[in-house]
Amino acid sequence: MKSLLIKKGNVSCATIDMDKKQQDGSAIMEDRWSLPDLDETVQWCRKRNGQGIRSIFAVMAEYSLTHAESEQAVLTQLAGIRTIGTSSCGASFSVKPSAIGMLYDYSEYTQNLSVIAQEARALGVPLEIDMEGRPHVDATVRSAVSLAAGGTQVTLALQTYLDRTPGDLVTCMNAGITVRLVKGTYLGDTEDFVTIQEWFRKRADTLIAAGIPFSAATHDPELIAWLREEVADRRELLEFAFLKGLADRTKIAMVADGWRVAEYVPYGPGGQGYRDRRERYIKTLERLGRAPVP
Repeated sequence: MKSLLIKKGNVSCATIDMDKKQQDGSAIMEDRWSLPDLDETVQWCRKRNGQGIRSIFAVMAEYSLTHAESEQAVLTQLAGIRTIGTSSCGASFSVKPSAIGMLYDYSEYTQNLSVIAQEARALGVPLEIDMEGRPHVDATVRSAVSLAAGGTQVTLALQTYLDRTPGDLVTCMNAGITVRLVKGTYLGDTEDFVTIQEWFRKRADTLIAAGIPFSAATHDPELIAWLREEVADRRELLEFAFLKGLADRTKIAMVADGWRVAEYVPYGPGGQGYRDRRERYIKTLERLGRAPVP
């Protein structure tokens, strides 16, 4: 396995050189789901912070299959963490395991994750880990537990549509890992919408009963209404997390009503798989005659 040497202070984030207009003079359509580069993400974050919303930065980097690819992904993510740490942004940084070696070498993945975590700790930047496809859940949970044991405060996304999630939730609770509870956008153990809602409520109930703060990442009007009622007198337990591109009116309204709100903001080139999952989510809701909160 090759080692990864990181030099502080000499890393810049890969960005897209995106003009505001195409060569023919027509305006480029803004991407609903992401931003083109780190500079625009910082500007967006400051705007959201002014509205009382914190940001979750996430680089559009997935599926590195070689050491060179994952090394570049690490450099890009370190640049994002350093930017948060040295700017006025109220934001955390979320890592995607498949971008930094998970797919081909667990040891290299954990080495890269350790480098990222060390930088986040040094700069006081909250660190989060995204959850991806089912084959990688076990390794992702293990890596989060290892970080927490080493003193890193970490948030981990858990997908409620998996049969294994109750056990993973207990593991996270015992390890002191903050949970970002999501329905899930990859292949799960059920596709039944009502069943997934029920599982989400049960996992949230476990955290609420234990008095453990968590993040609820959902755009489901029924689940949001249920959560608001369940923790109406204990709002410190809950942060609502939404995606860029959805629930803009709801984000503002919930802040005005005294709730903590975060927005997941991917940035950078690539990310077609991410966009496809978002569009698939919207189409699934339409097919079921449902809609996300406005």
